[in-house]
Amino acid sequence: MLSDGILNQSVLTGLLQGQSVIHPRGASFKRHLAADLLLTALIDAFSILVIFLLMSFSSTGDVIFIGKDQELPKAHLGEVLERNPIIKVENDKIFVEDKEVNVNTITTELLSLRKLYTDFHPGVEFPGIATIQADRRLKYEELNKIILAMNQSGYSDIHFAVVLK
Repeated sequence: MLSDGILNQSVLTGLLQGQSVIHPRGASFKRHLAADLLLTALIDAFSILVIFLLMSFSSTGDVIFIGKDQELPKAHLGEVLERNPIIKVENDKIFVEDKEVNVNTITTELLSLRKLYTDFHPGVEFPGIATIQADRRLKYEELNKIILAMNQSGYSDIHFAVVLK
């Protein structure tokens, strides 16, 4: 009578196929069940790890790359950096968008960036925003030369890359 019951007619799928709780075939049932449960937990753990990593990394990407010897100035207030032309001063060298320039050619390089912007955005007014990334120990005279060159090139809104306290 029990052999004609619904337990005998049902078929389990996956690793548990052909196994019976009522009549287990030795210890092999426990081994398969443990392997199936271990795989499910492992998939859950990897899913949680992937979600955590996706949430913890910035979706905007890195705007600036800080050199190992560079120490940015500290500030109490700040805003999130947007993607603008970056003028980097590092090891007594000046870089405009990772292209090395000197004090005499920085104005022409910034003007070429401005022309490139107006070519790609016709009919849109040039915003004139740029970011300076410099070490906090940079002398004012050197920084002032860069700021004057930026003003001559039409970059009137100057941002500084800082670290929040």
